[in-house]
Amino acid sequence: MNEPTLSTLNLRGHFSMFVNIWLRGSASQPTVLQAPPAVSLHSRVSVPWEREAEPPELCVPWQSQGTRILKRTAFTLVELLVVIAIIGILVGLLLPAVQAAREAARRTQCSNNLLQFGIALHNYDMAHRKLPPGTVDAKGPIVHLPIGFHHSWIVQILPMLDERVAYGSIKHSQSIYSNANAPVRMYSFGTLHCPSHPNSSGSQTNYAGVHDSREVPIDVTNNGVLFLNSAIRFDDIIDGASHTLFVGEKFSDATELGWTSGTRSTLRNTGSPIGANRGVGGGAGGALPGITTRDELAMLAPEAAGNVDVMALEGVNFEENFDDATTVRTTQLPAPSTDWIADPRPASEWLNVSQLPLIIPGKPNGGSDVGGFGSYHSGGANFSIGDGSVRFISQSIDRNVLQAFANRADRKLIDTSDY
Repeated sequence: MNEPTLSTLNLRGHFSMFVNIWLRGSASQPTVLQAPPAVSLHSRVSVPWEREAEPPELCVPWQSQGTRILKRTAFTLVELLVVIAIIGILVGLLLPAVQAAREAARRTQCSNNLLQFGIALHNYDMAHRKLPPGTVDAKGPIVHLPIGFHHSWIVQILPMLDERVAYGSIKHSQSIYSNANAPVRMYSFGTLHCPSHPNSSGSQTNYAGVHDSREVPIDVTNNGVLFLNSAIRFDDIIDGASHTLFVGEKFSDATELGWTSGTRSTLRNTGSPIGANRGVGGGAGGALPGITTRDELAMLAPEAAGNVDVMALEGVNFEENFDDATTVRTTQLPAPSTDWIADPRPASEWLNVSQLPLIIPGKPNGGSDVGGFGSYHSGGANFSIGDGSVRFISQSIDRNVLQAFANRADRKLIDTSDY
C-alpha cells in the first residue's frame, strides 16, 4: 500500500478545515483562514469523522467550572432574631399611637353628638321661647319604673334633630310605655350613642340632661335646666348660659328605660363625681315595655308609691372619699327579652326597685335616686354648655365647682381655670 505523501496530507488538512466551517454554520460570519500547521509524515491527522469523544461534564451543585465554590447568601438565626425583635419594638411603639388616634376620633364624634343636642335645644328655644321639659308627668318625684307619662326632653326635640318621622310616630296623649309607642321606644339613631361606649347601640342613650346640682329626685323644684315639667327660659339662667351645664355623658346600665323615658335614663345630676356611677351593665339593648292594662298598673302602683324617698328632697351630701367599689353596685340583671312587646311576664317582673343600681354609698336605692355623669373617655367626660359649646371636663374637677356649673342660678363665680 502506497504511503501518503506530504502534499496529500496538506490537501487533506485544507479539506477538513472547510468541512469544519460548513458544519459549524459559521458561513455568515467572517472567518480568517489560517494555514494548517505543518504535518509530518509520522503525525496523526485528525479528521471530523475520527474526532475523539469528549468526556461528559460533571454537574456538581456546589462547584462551578473548575474548582470555584458557589456561596449562597442567607440570614443566620441570630440575624433573624434581631430583625424580629426590632419589628416587635416598632409595632409596640406604634400600637399606642394608633389606639390614641382612634380614641381621639371617637371623642370628636362624641363632641359632635353633644353639639347637635346643644343646637337642637337652642332651636327649640327659638321656636317655643323656652327650653323643653326634662320629663313630663302629672306629679313628682319621678320613680324609675315604667309607670307614668314620662315623655323625655329628647322626645321634645326630635324635630330639631332631623327626626320628624319618629316625632310624628309618637302618641303624645299616651304614656311613653304604652304599646302604641313601642315602635319609637325601640327606635335608635346615631346621635344617641357615644362611639367609645362598649355597647353604643340599641334604645339606650349615653347622654343625659342636667336636672340638678345635688343628688335629689327628679321633681319640679330642681335647680338645673331640664327637670320635671320644666319651662326654663334663657332669662331664667341667672348665672349665664356659658356658665351652665345643659347635657353631659353618662354610663348606661341594664335597668334604664331607654332614650324616650324621662327618668334617670335621660336625666342626671352633679351630686356625685364624674365617673362615679358606672352602672351595672352595658344596656338592655331594647326598651322596656309599657303598662298596658289597669291590672298591670295596679300591681306596680303600691310598690312605686312606697319607694319615693322624701328625705332625698333636701339633698344628699356625699362623703368626700366617694368609693366606686363593687359594694355600691347592684347585681347584674338577667338578660332581657329580645321581644319586649310580646313579653308574657307580668309588669311587676319587668323591673323592680331591688334591681336598680345603688347610687348613694351605704343607702339602698328607693326608686328615685338618679346618679351622675361619666364616660369611657380617659380622664373625664364631654358636656354641652348653654352657649352651644362643648367642653371636656376632667373627673378631677373640684366638686363645688362642678355643682356650681350645674346650678342655673346660684350666683357663684366660676373661673375658667377651675375646670
